[in-house]
Amino acid sequence: MNAIADRPTRLRATFALPARSADELAAFRQAQSDVRDPLVVPIVVAAVLMIAGFVGWDQMRDPGHLGVVASVRLAAGALVLLLLGAVRQVRGLTFRAQALVMYCAIYAMQLAIGVALRPDSALQMPGLLIVMFFGVIALPRASDSLVNVGLAALSVPLVLPRHPVPADVVYQLAHFGTVVILVWAACALLERLSAQSFAYRGRLQREASTDALTGLNNRREFESGMVREMERARRMNVALSLAIIDIDFFKRINDQHGHDGGDLVLREVAQTLMAHIRKSDLLARIGGEEFALVMLGTQPPGAWVVLERLRLAVAALRMRAGAQEIGCTISIGITDCVEGDVDWPMLYKRADQALYAAKQGGRNRVVEAPPPASTPAPVPVRA
Repeated sequence: MNAIADRPTRLRATFALPARSADELAAFRQAQSDVRDPLVVPIVVAAVLMIAGFVGWDQMRDPGHLGVVASVRLAAGALVLLLLGAVRQVRGLTFRAQALVMYCAIYAMQLAIGVALRPDSALQMPGLLIVMFFGVIALPRASDSLVNVGLAALSVPLVLPRHPVPADVVYQLAHFGTVVILVWAACALLERLSAQSFAYRGRLQREASTDALTGLNNRREFESGMVREMERARRMNVALSLAIIDIDFFKRINDQHGHDGGDLVLREVAQTLMAHIRKSDLLARIGGEEFALVMLGTQPPGAWVVLERLRLAVAALRMRAGAQEIGCTISIGITDCVEGDVDWPMLYKRADQALYAAKQGGRNRVVEAPPPASTPAPVPVRA
């Protein structure tokens, strides 16, 4: 009994999308569009050529009317291609809307051909079912395949013989109903597999760019982020500040409280830093007890205020490792991007030198790097 009761749950788990947040679902939908949008034209052209290729079936079925049938197919195909060109020119029309419009147009093309071939149009049913199966690759969402319910309801009366009996109706309903269900199931499975693959790739990307202990960006993501932020600073003509942050006497913390205590300090400091910066700022753990903070659009006076707030917040931290209480402070070196900076290592070197000065000056302080000798004063990066 339990196995029977669990069947609906297992079916939902098979066909439904994996649970995800609204942002993750939006990102997946956008990725779907990015991948499939370039395929709209090839898919439509392939479908038109496929239906036009049914002329071979027409030749076997009724050679005497081949010329008329071929003309109908060519005219319908030309109309679909013209519609494709018009649809692609409509601004703001999403890939999903384009796919639905063109899918229905192709189906209508085959249906019109079937109607034109009466009184023997029942033989066109295979063509309609083939077009429905084509929806597996043409329709982006499983829910979109439910349009086949309406298309089937429209098609059944048109493919029946002139004087149908109940058995004819049941026969057609069974064929179309089976195909509608199979197409929906195939679309749902493909969509679920695509969502799982997208989530897996995203997880791999996050793991490759995230520090496992603190959850912050790692050194690799910091380096690529610096390149990206410097390009944005040049393009937008705004300031860019870089700070290197180091936990004072971290070796002593490890020696006194063990590596578990050291890991606790790293995690708590990372969380504290994250809580006091903007979402647009780039914070990374770049090694041992060292962190980097990249602030786009922040002039040195504003960056100084932010860093002083971070320093005070970390100094106020009190952590417990067993029965022992742990406190710590941080030293910070800061610099900003100037016209002579051609790459990020130039900023990093100045910020690191400022950090060294903070350490030499007694720690638990913020020190700003002097401007490069070739530049009279720090200025925002210009294009």
